[in-house]
Amino acid sequence: MPSFNNKKITSPFSKTNQHDEKYKTIISAASELFNIHGTRGTTLAQIAQRLELTKTSLYYYVKTKQELVHQCYLNTCIEMQDMVNTAIESDGSALTKIELLLKLNFDCWNDISNGNRGHLAGLTEIASLSSKHQQEISEYYRWLVRQVIELINAGQLDNTIQAQVSAGKTANAIIGTLFWLPVWLESVDQDKRNDAFEQWVSVIKYGIKSSKTPFSFTWTDLQDDKLAPTGFDRKEQNRKKQEAFFKVGTMFFNQKGFKGTSLDELAQSLGVTKGAFYYHIKNKDDLLIKCFERTLMIEENVLQNALASESSGIDKLASAMQHLFAIQIGDQGPLIRYATMWSLSLDKRKEMQVATSAIRRLFGELISQGVNDNSIRGVDPFVTQNICAGAIESIPDMTASMKKYDAKTDASDYFHLIFNGIAS
Repeated sequence: MPSFNNKKITSPFSKTNQHDEKYKTIISAASELFNIHGTRGTTLAQIAQRLELTKTSLYYYVKTKQELVHQCYLNTCIEMQDMVNTAIESDGSALTKIELLLKLNFDCWNDISNGNRGHLAGLTEIASLSSKHQQEISEYYRWLVRQVIELINAGQLDNTIQAQVSAGKTANAIIGTLFWLPVWLESVDQDKRNDAFEQWVSVIKYGIKSSKTPFSFTWTDLQDDKLAPTGFDRKEQNRKKQEAFFKVGTMFFNQKGFKGTSLDELAQSLGVTKGAFYYHIKNKDDLLIKCFERTLMIEENVLQNALASESSGIDKLASAMQHLFAIQIGDQGPLIRYATMWSLSLDKRKEMQVATSAIRRLFGELISQGVNDNSIRGVDPFVTQNICAGAIESIPDMTASMKKYDAKTDASDYFHLIFNGIAS
């Protein structure tokens, strides 16, 4: 369990541990395999084989896979903590420190991609950890958000960050873009990554608006029956029942992970018999796939409607982002977390990755329309679409710390970073 002392997290990783270097090698290899196959699809035997060790030798360092997953996640937390501390302790304005934090994270994942440093595990299956270890990682996340909030507050005092920026919501948006970085960086050619970094930082600092005046969000209410496509299942008489299964299933998967989700408990929460539940759902894998399909269809519906509307590109994008925010926190939500994809089989995960990439390209189309009609400045659509996707993915992390929220106001505050940036 990490403990906090002078805003630092201590860890069980001892720098003087005689097994330190070998253990780091195991953590790196395990992290790489967890990132590729997911924790569910990776065995200790595979990790031992990758390291050219016997299982007996591996057991000398780690007793169970769950323990190893926890250690990999904690190692990622500690690495990110070091980057935050380096940024905070550097010279310069608060905005300069935030930019350094972005640079350190970018260089870290770029070096991992190039094989220049050990692998870090993406924090994709925290819900699969024990309650104690989930709490440990959650404490780290809250610590990280607090450090960014303090930087934003300092930036508002030294006049390098806009006074109208909501520190808490913007901090969550910044953390979201950090955690989303490894998702898209691999898709960027090596010779174009420096340009991608500059684009990434530019959007966060200055936003995407082309106007010299701040972009103002407008709100258009949607009817509930239009938030989710009515044609999700051709058998309309079963649609509402299935919709209920998929919504509750999404909620369980997001909160408890694949391993922690019980179909019996899910059926009980809906007040239906197991027989009625299994009439619609084959098994837990089938439910997770259908939850993804539902989320993808909702997102596509919202984005396609935005593309077809009669307004400027920036207004189309803002409308889509606000409506996805409202769905995520409203009765039609939640949407499935991208991180739960790692619980799927590798083949099915690849299929879902193709589908989610297609959704991100719709964000890119909206951005390109805005660039063409000059409502959005000349940003890189690929980088910007991933900033948008990362923000949507991180909405639950922000709302988890809020007792109450208003879709209209909170969406405007949360997405302010994307449209108006944070720099004064």
